[in-house]
Amino acid sequence: MTPREFLDELAYPATSGGTLIAILTFVLLFWLVGAAGMLGIWLAVAAIPAFLRYLTMIAEARAQGRDAAPPGIEYFTLVGNVWTLFPVIPAFVMASLVGAVEESWGGVPATILAALLALPFPALIAVLVITHSPLQSVDPRALYRFISRCGTSYWYAPAAALLVVIVPGLLASLPPLALNFIDVYLLVALFAVTGAVTRGSNLFAEVDLPEAAGVVEEKWQRGLARKRTAVLNHAYGLVSRGNRDGGLEHIYRWLADEPDPDAAWPWYFEQMLRWEDSYPALLLAQQYLGRLLESGDEVGAVKLMLRCRLVDESFRPLGADLPRAVAAAEACRNGELAAALSRSR
Repeated sequence: MTPREFLDELAYPATSGGTLIAILTFVLLFWLVGAAGMLGIWLAVAAIPAFLRYLTMIAEARAQGRDAAPPGIEYFTLVGNVWTLFPVIPAFVMASLVGAVEESWGGVPATILAALLALPFPALIAVLVITHSPLQSVDPRALYRFISRCGTSYWYAPAAALLVVIVPGLLASLPPLALNFIDVYLLVALFAVTGAVTRGSNLFAEVDLPEAAGVVEEKWQRGLARKRTAVLNHAYGLVSRGNRDGGLEHIYRWLADEPDPDAAWPWYFEQMLRWEDSYPALLLAQQYLGRLLESGDEVGAVKLMLRCRLVDESFRPLGADLPRAVAAAEACRNGELAAALSRSR
């Protein structure tokens, strides 16, 4: 990311008409929260998660180089794309810590703590956007790998986070409504910058993220999506009761008769990555990797391995597939991956 690109992303909320309207809408909602008394508590329960969900979708959209869709009514529910609600938890924990420090030791230590917490927070959001896995997004190893891959470009995102911490304090004398607008604007800009940093590091292209939900639904017409979901739910039930092998076998049996296996294998892998335990997804990925290597899809195989190693750096192909996996990495000129796989022989 260049300084010009950083400034462009800071200005993005004002230059995107849909985003600016969304900002004004949330500012109005938050004003109503403060003005509605006890009723404001219930409004806050709906508005705050919706806002954080929208911020997450801003980061994902900017990481893919597109505008974010305007927030719809589904943003105010607690169902569907539950991973987008996860920022509520770290945001609440961070705010609570800063509030406790301010109460005990004053504003300066609280500001310092907020600035320190702002440093890794963009990486947490970026890993969440890439993997759709809340557990992975708080894994220090995943955060370190993301930051190291981004290099110096990453620090534009903490710089945007520091603006969120510092600017409102400098402008505290402004009317509450104006200050509320600045808070919301800077948060949207932070998530836009975080998405742009992810886009600039090309991690989306390398790990081949899942397609947008609308595209997926169009592909899986005529009940195919419903059947796959039923298979996945049954497998999850088996795995959650301790029968991991039985759950995987249930999926493999369906895949053997799947009308579109090329689409089904990545779909099951992506969905299983959203489970609390990602290990079954990595076991399925080993089988999927063998299929890609067998078909000669070296690029697809390398992308899959990179995605799996982002989830768990210790991921390895099955022993029989290891030589072809190394050859695929070398053919795609990914020496780092080839060397890591060779060391596992």
